[in-house]
Amino acid sequence: MRKAVLFALACLWAGRAYAIVNIENMRVGAPEPGFSGNIDLSINGNSGNTDTAAAALGSRLQYQHDRATDFVVFSYKYGEANDRRNSNATFVHARHIVQYRPTRAWEAYVQAEQDEFTRLSFRGLAGAGLRFTLAQKEDRLGLYFGAGAYYSRETLEFRPGLTDHGADEFGRASFYLSYKHKLNPQLSVMSTTYYQPRLDDGEDFRALEQASLAVKMNARLSLKLSLDIRHDSRPPQAVEKTDVSYFTGLSYDF
Repeated sequence: MRKAVLFALACLWAGRAYAIVNIENMRVGAPEPGFSGNIDLSINGNSGNTDTAAAALGSRLQYQHDRATDFVVFSYKYGEANDRRNSNATFVHARHIVQYRPTRAWEAYVQAEQDEFTRLSFRGLAGAGLRFTLAQKEDRLGLYFGAGAYYSRETLEFRPGLTDHGADEFGRASFYLSYKHKLNPQLSVMSTTYYQPRLDDGEDFRALEQASLAVKMNARLSLKLSLDIRHDSRPPQAVEKTDVSYFTGLSYDF
């Protein structure tokens, strides 16, 4: 993989699970033939007036052959503050992509995840769709649009005083628009917007906007800044509708 985020991968997965995960930020540049991948481990903490500890593990394995690309992404995050757990989330995503025309590809995927702090005991989904290249200039500029749908099963954990626990099954449409621009050899920007309405109720939708800025420090090392805005029009009880997060990290290319 031409550009792999090693040091910042755990940060990019740190946002709470809302069923939308930005796969586009993992598709920088054309895939290289054969196997490629990365693995990242992040550990941090404080002691004294505030005791905190956090660890995150992330990994990606990819195989590119002919017109097809297959990849699997995995992440796990765990954290504590003053001996109380404040994060515990696991995520795995597998995708198969076939570039059947220069500007068109079809993709199929499966995904599973859990996040204790959004009451998500389990979410499993399977989906497919089309990806269109609207504009592309070598590795300097890219504009992409995707459209498809997925079927999901979600199980919310029981909590006293809440009434929406249990399993739910439904389908959602999934649309995304991704823009990537290398402004100069040192500076590049990326923006991806997802919109996922429920098929049987258009007022129930989830959305994600993720924007990032990468500043190249040398041939392999870059500083990356990222802003996430996540919205769920009908979140689980006791969970906020909108999350805004920002991250800073280092990216290593190999």
